[in-house]
Amino acid sequence: MSSAVITPTVALADRVSKAFAIFMRDARLARSYDLQFYFQWFSIAIQVVAFFFIAKLTSGSPMVKRHVHGGDYFTWVIIGLAFSRFQTMAIQCFQMAVRNDQMLGTLEVVLATPTGLPTVVLSAGLWAFVLTVCQVVFFLLVAVPFGLNLTHTNFLTMIVFLILIVVCMSSIGVMAAATIMTYKQNAGTGFVAGTSANLLGGVQFPITLLPLWLQKVSWCLPITHALNGMRAAVEGLSLSQTWYDAVWLCVATTILLPISLFYFHRAVQRAKMDGTLGHY
Repeated sequence: MSSAVITPTVALADRVSKAFAIFMRDARLARSYDLQFYFQWFSIAIQVVAFFFIAKLTSGSPMVKRHVHGGDYFTWVIIGLAFSRFQTMAIQCFQMAVRNDQMLGTLEVVLATPTGLPTVVLSAGLWAFVLTVCQVVFFLLVAVPFGLNLTHTNFLTMIVFLILIVVCMSSIGVMAAATIMTYKQNAGTGFVAGTSANLLGGVQFPITLLPLWLQKVSWCLPITHALNGMRAAVEGLSLSQTWYDAVWLCVATTILLPISLFYFHRAVQRAKMDGTLGHY
């Protein structure tokens, strides 16, 4: 009887310890490349300054006042640029984790252990998402002296949408990793996702400027609803006022997460049957 009570606890502790080990490995690896690590922070500051001057150029534009709520393009675009990093990171981190393990020859060894596949896959993104959260905070802090207005922010709404962004984008990232498992190379999913976000997701300009048929395509992208929620949170709106985008992301996550894990599982099984699990 005691084992029946202890076993789930031990199993959970085992998963947590393995996830933490993967997290620490990725953190040490990222910190070992000092130039690349610190250049990420420098590039964020450069991006903030660049869009500060672009916002000054568009200040007072009738089009900005018509399509950007409140007419503050700088705050609007900074929120888009900062939180769209989660989509980029979700796709890149899972792909890179699988690709690096393939090239180092450790992927086959890890998947041969009793560690569950969801633990292996999802743990690969822990460090990347923690780093992205820190980068987004840094993004916002750098932008505040340039005029970013966060005084009305509803932090409950922001936290809820942050969780939804991470979970939903992770599903897309796992699907992207499955393409690496299958094709042994980057299938261009990162480029496609990044381009779609910038063009159709409302990152740098409002989707209301797009033709109606492209606005419908934009509605199908999770990044569109994620940024809607984040911008609403910065404006001080409550969850009851942003329920539509929150529910949309919940439904998308409920559909995408099991599909992505199933797709990755099939990709692993196919590679095992073909004998190409360790190939790159």
